[in-house]
Amino acid sequence: AVRLPTFLVIGAARSGSTWISKNLARHPEVFIPKEKELHFFDRRYEEGIEMYRAYFRAATAEKAIGEATPAYLHTAAAAPRIRAHLPDVKLIACLRDPIDRLYSRYWNARGRFEHNKDVSFERKIEEKPELIREGYYAEHLARFYELFPRERLLVLLYDDLISDPRAFLKRIYRFLGVDESFSSDLADHKINAGASQKLTVKSRPVYWVGKALHRLGRHRLAMHIERANAGRLPELSPSTRSM
Repeated sequence: AVRLPTFLVIGAARSGSTWISKNLARHPEVFIPKEKELHFFDRRYEEGIEMYRAYFRAATAEKAIGEATPAYLHTAAAAPRIRAHLPDVKLIACLRDPIDRLYSRYWNARGRFEHNKDVSFERKIEEKPELIREGYYAEHLARFYELFPRERLLVLLYDDLISDPRAFLKRIYRFLGVDESFSSDLADHKINAGASQKLTVKSRPVYWVGKALHRLGRHRLAMHIERANAGRLPELSPSTRSM
C-alpha cells in the first residue's frame, strides 16, 4: 500500500522551505516527491486523498516520507484537514523576520510574473494586506497547537539556518528519526531566491540553464549557477520598514 506523509514542512513562505526540502530529498532515508509544493491541504483538497497519495507511490522503505508546502501554515483550513488525514504527522515550521519574509515574497513574485513588474512594494501591500497577515505566526501556529501535541511540531528560525546550516539540518534529521550523520552536498548552498527569478536575474538564458539542471537532478550545479546569476535587490526603505 502507498504510504501517506509522516512529515510536512508547513512554512512559512520565503523562509527556507525550498532549501529544507531539497536537502531532505538528498537523504537516503527520506522520500520527497519531485513536484514542489503539492498544495493539497490548501488549494487542491477537493481533488481527494487518492490524488494526493499518488505523489508518494515511488516511496519504498524510507523511514520518513513528506512534502513541503509553505502555504499550509497561513491557510486556516489546512490544519484541520491535515489532522483528519495525517493524525500522527510531524510538522516542521521555519520562521523568518516577518518584514524580511514579506519583502522577499514581494521580490519573488515580481521576479516571476510580468504583471508584478511595475508594482511597488508599498502599493502591493496596500492592495493585498492579507500578505502582511501571513506573518502573524503566533496566530497560525495556534491552530496547529490546538490539534497536534507540541512535540509533533518543530519550530525553527531562518536565522539559525543562515548561521549554521549543517547544525540546522541535524535538528531536522533528529526530529524525523533519520540518520543524523548524513551530510548533504547542498547544505552550504544558500540562495537569494527573490533575486534568482527570471525577471530579476542578470541573464535570462542562464536562468533557464539553471532550471534545466534542476530538472535533470543536478541541483548542486543548478544552485551554484542561480547564486552567480542572482540580481541585486534594492534595500527596503527605513520608513516603509517602520510603517
